[in-house]
Amino acid sequence: MSILHERSQIIGLIAQTMAQRWSMDLTGKRIHLSVEGGCGGTTFGLHCAVNEIQSGGRVLWASPEMPNATRFSQLFASLNIVESSRFHAMNLIGAMDRCVDAIVEAEHSLPRVGLVVLDDWCNPTGRIEKEPLAAVIDLAKRIQPETTLLLISKSGTDVTGSKEAYRSRSKSEFEQEGFDICGLYADQKNVVHLDFNGDVQGFRIEESGFFV
Repeated sequence: MSILHERSQIIGLIAQTMAQRWSMDLTGKRIHLSVEGGCGGTTFGLHCAVNEIQSGGRVLWASPEMPNATRFSQLFASLNIVESSRFHAMNLIGAMDRCVDAIVEAEHSLPRVGLVVLDDWCNPTGRIEKEPLAAVIDLAKRIQPETTLLLISKSGTDVTGSKEAYRSRSKSEFEQEGFDICGLYADQKNVVHLDFNGDVQGFRIEESGFFV
């Protein structure tokens, strides 16, 4: 092994050691996260789920399909079997209001639910339809005030020429209900950015989640 190769390996190890796994206190927040395609929206949701479980809480995850099994196992590798059992997956199939009823019932009956995630919960393009929008706003009002609600949906298309980094669909409706408006997008250098109410932070996505 050459000295140059050894040096590059050492530098890589130092960079990994210095990188910190992203964490933020989201207690009680209602978040609408708009995601550009392929920027890691589901990964971000699973990252937040692992953070919640590691802090002793429980997670309800609702989506039409389960996350990719390989990606799921990578992100949950740091959890033991008991911890992983505090992740509860629910299907978002059928009438949205009935799905919300099931989520609320689970959130009230299970102990220490700290995070509810809805992934791909609405139509992927165009304005969010009235029924699912009303259902998630109802959900936000019915779960416990200290429980975090994270809604993950695809970013809208900018047709105004404003060159926004991302477009949050139904933004005014969510703002009226007190939601935090957030976006996940990549720049020209393929660095992923999280815009949390105007506070922008860059990330590197690794097997175990988001690192800063």
